[in-house]
Amino acid sequence: MYNLNNAFRSCLDMVVNAGINPGKIVEVIPNTRAKSRWGQCKRVSGGYSININVDLLDERNDYKGLENTLIHEILHTVDGCMNHGPNWKRAADRIKTVYGLEIKRANSKEDKGVTYKREPTRNEPVKYVLKCLDCGHEYQYQRAAKAVKFPERFRCGHCQGRLELIKL
Repeated sequence: MYNLNNAFRSCLDMVVNAGINPGKIVEVIPNTRAKSRWGQCKRVSGGYSININVDLLDERNDYKGLENTLIHEILHTVDGCMNHGPNWKRAADRIKTVYGLEIKRANSKEDKGVTYKREPTRNEPVKYVLKCLDCGHEYQYQRAAKAVKFPERFRCGHCQGRLELIKL
């Protein structure tokens, strides 16, 4: 397993050395439950909390995926960068200029260099399937998440296409 704290400190140094001023990050923790996201940054009391999909910590996967995700989430702590708007894009462009790393809004497992994913811990049946009308990618859900209830509000993480509920 890659050491999350060491990787975080290295990525934080990269962001600061690129001339970007991140917010106060109070914790960085592995997420064992995430299935469809690589990382998450959220505001908490006293600063920001970042969680990282535990699959990225597996040494059988490319370290660059972990690094890319950590930088992506650190950029969300910069003032005005909680979303993927113009301020966040400017910060991501700065990282690309300084280090040649392309920090994107969404990445596939191939983009992240993930060849190994842990086995799911639950064997609940799939109750809902959302399908992208453009690229055909399918998202499976055991529960009625917001994306299942309101697919018109969401876009495909691969191509930004529209989603449609195809199985109930």
